[in-house]
Amino acid sequence: MGAQPVNKNGEAFVFPLEPRDVEAASFIQECYVKNKGVVTPTGMRGVWLDTPLIELKNGEGTIEKSFPGMYRMFKRFDLDMRKDPVLVFPTLHYQNGGVESDPQGKTNVDCLWVAGEVSGGVHGKNRLMGNSTLDCLVFGRRAGISVAEYLKSDAKHGRLTLEHMKNYVTMLKQAGINTTRKAPMLLPDYRGKAVLARMIDVF
Repeated sequence: MGAQPVNKNGEAFVFPLEPRDVEAASFIQECYVKNKGVVTPTGMRGVWLDTPLIELKNGEGTIEKSFPGMYRMFKRFDLDMRKDPVLVFPTLHYQNGGVESDPQGKTNVDCLWVAGEVSGGVHGKNRLMGNSTLDCLVFGRRAGISVAEYLKSDAKHGRLTLEHMKNYVTMLKQAGINTTRKAPMLLPDYRGKAVLARMIDVF
């Protein structure tokens, strides 16, 4: 639609028609190698996505018509993406697998089946758009049938616990890893004093 990523100086730094993996790599390089990213109050970095350019190129009202969900989401945080650019940074959208399984999704861990993006997958190093849904449907069905057959075969299984989480927290403490971040973070708070001063509490 025409939105252009720009660095903290307002400079375009990537060709707009690059594939998404190349564009994502250029965001990271701009922020952490060239130090031209925007640093947020929380210490995170990103680049501006010049969303007002969409309205300039395609006419007033294009953002509300073409991206109503995004428009409403940002308005909840007092950000008008028609007038102000939004901060963006690559994030993990899809994991191209890693857990080895058989064709039915069964792993070498007892009572563990996998399907979708956690599994070894069929995509290679750069998934084609739309393949993830097909992958989840095909291998999710296979795994589901396999689990059902396993349970019908007088399977023995233990009681569910959260003991693994306690072990994880203990291991973090033993390693001296201090975790201060909370998840999930829907939007980093990069609103400045000017935006916060305009806010009206409606709740």
